[in-house]
Formats: sequence, C-alpha cells, structure tokens
Amino acid sequence: MPVPLCCPWRSVWLARAVTLVALVLGVPLFLRMPPWCDLTLYQMAARNILRGGTHYRDIFDTNLPGFVWALTVIQWVFGESVVAVRAVDLLVVSGIVALLDRLAKWGGATPASRWWAIAGAAAFYPFTVEMSHAQRDTWMALPGLAAVALRVRRGMGPLAKPQAAPLSPFRRSLLEGLLWGAAVWVKPHVALMAAAVWLLTARRLAGEHPRPWRAAGADLLGNLLGGIVVGAAGVAWLLASGTWEPFVDVFTNWNPGYLTLVWAEEKMREGQQLYWFPPWSFGLILTVPLALVSLVDMAPWSSRAAAHARPDRAGCVGRWLPRFLWDKQAGADARFVRGVVGGLYLAWAAQAFYLQRGFEYAHVPETLLMLGVWASHRWAWTLIVLLWLIASTGAWSLSDDIPAVRNELADRSRTPRDQFVPWHPMLDSDRLRLWPTCWRPDLTAAERYALWDKLRLHPPHEAVISWGELAEVADFLRAEGVEDYEVIAWFDSPHAIYLTMNLKPGVRFMHVNTACSIGADKNGDYGGDKVSRELAALAKPKPGRPRPRFVINDLEWVILSASTDEQRVLWTGPPCDPPRDWMPVATPYPTEFPFNQPSVFRTRGGTGRYIVHKVVTLANDPKPK
Repeated sequence: MPVPLCCPWRSVWLARAVTLVALVLGVPLFLRMPPWCDLTLYQMAARNILRGGTHYRDIFDTNLPGFVWALTVIQWVFGESVVAVRAVDLLVVSGIVALLDRLAKWGGATPASRWWAIAGAAAFYPFTVEMSHAQRDTWMALPGLAAVALRVRRGMGPLAKPQAAPLSPFRRSLLEGLLWGAAVWVKPHVALMAAAVWLLTARRLAGEHPRPWRAAGADLLGNLLGGIVVGAAGVAWLLASGTWEPFVDVFTNWNPGYLTLVWAEEKMREGQQLYWFPPWSFGLILTVPLALVSLVDMAPWSSRAAAHARPDRAGCVGRWLPRFLWDKQAGADARFVRGVVGGLYLAWAAQAFYLQRGFEYAHVPETLLMLGVWASHRWAWTLIVLLWLIASTGAWSLSDDIPAVRNELADRSRTPRDQFVPWHPMLDSDRLRLWPTCWRPDLTAAERYALWDKLRLHPPHEAVISWGELAEVADFLRAEGVEDYEVIAWFDSPHAIYLTMNLKPGVRFMHVNTACSIGADKNGDYGGDKVSRELAALAKPKPGRPRPRFVINDLEWVILSASTDEQRVLWTGPPCDPPRDWMPVATPYPTEFPFNQPSVFRTRGGTGRYIVHKVVTLANDPKPK
C-alpha cells in the first residue's frame, strides 16, 4: 500500500532515497578528506612497528596498542594510504550500522524506522569533521556491538530446554568475551559497557537454569576467560617485541597524570555536550529518558519464563503510556532488546561524558546508538533532524538575498547560531564542486595537499594541519639537507611532516602539548618536566642518531591563549625584520623552547602559521648560544 504524502516517516523509499543521495555525495568527499593529527600519530606508530621499532619507546602514546595494531595491518597491506584507512573506517561504521539495524529489528522496528536510522547514519557520519574519523571510540564499537548482538540473541525466545547442559552457552559466553577483549585493546573504556550489558542480561539468560547462580557464574567466567585469552595474546606481543618495559612506564608514570587532566576538564564538557554534532546531539535530551523507560519496561529483574508467561500483556510502561507514545504490542523479546540497547546507550553516553576528554569523536558511537534506540521504538528521528537541517540551511541561503535575515543571523552569537542554525556540508556548493576531483587517482602530492586544505571541515585550530604550508616547510628543510632525527615537530599538527618527508622524528612525542599537559606522577614529576628532560638528553649525539638541527613551531597554538583580537594580531603578526628573524614582534613565551631559538623560515612569505627555528640549545634558555 502506498504511503500518503502527509506521512513521509512511514516511507521506506523516501528513506532509501535520502540514504542514496547522502552516500553518493558524501562518500567520495569523505574518502579524500585530510587525516586528523591523531591518525597521523598512529600512522607514524604503524610505520615505526613495520620498520622494526618499539612502540611507546620510539613513538609516545598514552593508549593501549589495539588501534595501532589494526593500522599496522592496513599499512602493511595498502601502504601509507589515507584513502585506504578511510575506506576501512567506512566499513567499520557500516558494520556498526548493520548491527544496530539488526538489534532494532529484534526490538520491533518497522522497515521505515530502520531505513530512516540508516539514512541518519549516512547523512551524519561522512559529514562530520575529520577529527571524528578513524578514531578508537568508533572502532571499538564494532566488536563490542557484535558481542551485544550475540548476547541479545541468546536471550530471545522462550527457553525450550532449561535442563540442557551449559556447555554451548559457555562457548557463546567465551565468544562474547573474545569480542569484548578485542574491543578493550582498542580502548579500555568499553569494559564499562560490557559490564552494563552483562548485568542487564544475566538474570534473563540464567534464570531458568536448574541452578541459576551457577549458570550466571559460568556465563561470567566465559566472558572473562575470553577477555583473558585476548589480553594474554596482546601481552605476549608486548613481551616478544620488547615493548613491555616502555608500555609499563607509560601506564604507571604517565597515565595517572593523564587521568587527572581528564577530570580537570569535566566542567568544561558540560557546555559542550549538546554542541558536538548540531542538531544531532540535541537528541540526548529525549533519548536519555526514552532509554531509561525502556530499561524499566524491559524488567531486567524478571526471568525469561515470567516475561513469556503473558505474551499478550504489555510491559509496565506500556500499561501507563498512551498508544501514540508507546508501542503496546511489543512482545517480551522486543522489550528485552529495547532495554538492552537503551542501557547500552546510557552506559556509553555516561562514560563519554565523565571518563573522556572533551573531544567530539568520543560521542560518535553514542550518536549512532541513539539512532538505533529511536528506530527500535518505531520513530523516524532522522526525518526530524533532516527537516531541521533543511530549514536552517534555507535560512543561510536566504541571508544572501534578504538583508533582514542576514542581519538576524549576524546579530546572533556564533556558538548558539551554529548550534541551532547549522549548515549541512551536503548542501555546500563550494565543497560539492570538488566532488569530481575526488575521483582522480593521479593527483600529485601538491594537488592532494591543496584538496585536503579545501575539504577540511574543522574550524582553524592548532591540531588542524595546514598541508600547503607544511609542504613549504618540507621544501625548506629539503634544501637544508635534513636527515633522520634532525627535525623536531613541536605542538600537535607539524609532526605530519615526518610522514611527508619520510623522516624519523627528532623526538618521540608527536602531540607535544598533550604530553606536556599531563599531571604529576607519584614522584611529583609533571609531563612538561619529563618532556624537557628528554629534550635536553638529545643535545648529545649518539651513534646513528645525530643532534636535532631544526624545530617547527606553530603559531596557531600560540593564539589559543589569546583573549582579544589585538593579542592574536600581535602574537602572529608580520615578522619584525626578515630574513634575520621570522618571529612576530611579541610572543607570550619568549624564554620557552622553541620560541627561544633563532627563527630562519616562516611560511606564506613570512606571514604563515609555521615557523622553522634553528636549534642552538635544547632547553628553556632565554639566551641561546
């Protein structure tokens, strides 16, 4: 039966059309977007492993090595191709969406609500900023959701043979544990979601066994044993590769201070939570209560037999809410699935807010889960968001021709304006003009860098790489004849030059600012103190490792602390007397490395963000000699 035009939320074909348009327009642009500085860090780590180096010792990292292992395999097969990593990233996200679609189907989703959720994922992920792509939070969600799907499937349907031997369920628990263990090596935060899912489902899976406590224990043991097997395999690699000692050093002497940094930023995250992906993130306001009532309606305290004793009886929430708000026909299995997905969403959202730093990539899986929660309840949430985006984009289009609309938008503060009146990149004509170029396989390095600079979506920031300017730095350093270990890339973005120039880094820290920001360890040493000591140790050349000759500075980092436009101009203004000194007249850090080193080159003819210093002393010395 055809769907009336007044009910587009019921149309499968309209949702499919939106999905197709979003993928056709978005995927080529997505594959050609630039890598974020996190990805370039892990590309350096993968290169180091493939060339026989030692992770953590040669390339500093505060995380478990699971993502590096995956990237090492990708680089071993495809080389250092950003397109290859992005293609794998799309496959990972597609797998996540497929698992969420399966869970939504088991939760009673209609074909229309399922397709609208898929359309939402297609209109959401390829158009997020490059910081959100190829990140550990998203990649750990794939094995985690696979484990959830296996567990949920076990809990569906009446238990036909409660007296059956528990061997087969134990094997399934073991498989779930293997998947959770793989996810933990990518990022340990996923252990919280594993615990939440087990607690929500343990009663249902073990309730009808003759000895339920024993069955629950065997189930938990299977999960833990699977995780231990994967954990042991990872530890074996750490020991065999000589990585164990630097691994222990990072996790005992660096990471406790890193957690202090995470908790210190908690208040800042309160104002960011609804701003990450406008207007998608506003769904949190309604999804949290929906997930909570889904948990109540699931009745996790009830056994499977009790849930199926009255198949015609609605859940406790369904008996109170009106039909237009709640699906009263949902059976016991559907309510069970909805409760698990809702509980998983709550656990994911909580850990992303309380245990992670204020970066938007941590909220990508949470947003995808939100689409699954709404789809399982037969709501086409995506359609509401798309109508919002169409209206806000229309307002921006009208502002070009109608002064009143333009003035109204201009009078609004930037943050709430971008939050409530966002512009979807799918409708950006300037960006879409680059679509044919994305299909060219013969781009030169210069053309690729120019395309990356044009396709980036993240606003200017010290972690955003300016590829064209970095190529200028590379040309200068080549003319100076630099070799391995002779270049230090300071702050976050310049370290990509190690990849483009095929150089071994002069210092093991890629994200220098992050390492310096880490709090004190048990001995009272701060991250900045440790970095300074390691930097000073490089002053004495060793066999096969020359002393660093140049350091790349980034003025985008400098203006992070600027409070006025006047300060920004002063700190990043034109050079005082080129070519004698390429630094601006004033900097807020005149005695700190590398600002205390003589500057010999600046991009964009002396007005760009990157400055190259000649290394005279590897210390914070106000008078280098």
